[in-house]
Amino acid sequence: MEGCGKRAVDNSKESKQEETGRTEINEEDFHLKILKDICCELLSNMLQELTKENTLEGLHQGHLNEQTCSCAFQNLLPLYFASVESFLEVLREADQTLADNLEKRFPSLKVHT
Repeated sequence: MEGCGKRAVDNSKESKQEETGRTEINEEDFHLKILKDICCELLSNMLQELTKENTLEGLHQGHLNEQTCSCAFQNLLPLYFASVESFLEVLREADQTLADNLEKRFPSLKVHT
């Protein structure tokens, strides 16, 4: 009889540990989502401020390429559509081919440009 009671207590401890672990994961996910939202807002503001000269320099230094732009667009669209569209216009002046490739990868941008 004592063994049964002990197992029940052990099982409840395990359940509490699992619940605590899930709570910590949910809190971590929540904080990561907040961080992602803040980063996306910052990036969208930065994209709106980029000039043709800044964009050309970023391309020249290798900071801007199809991969980095695609990653940014995936995280920004559709919430920050206006910022992406604004950046794409500047990018088109700096590198038409890259802008065309990005439009192909993100068809929603073609409709509005």
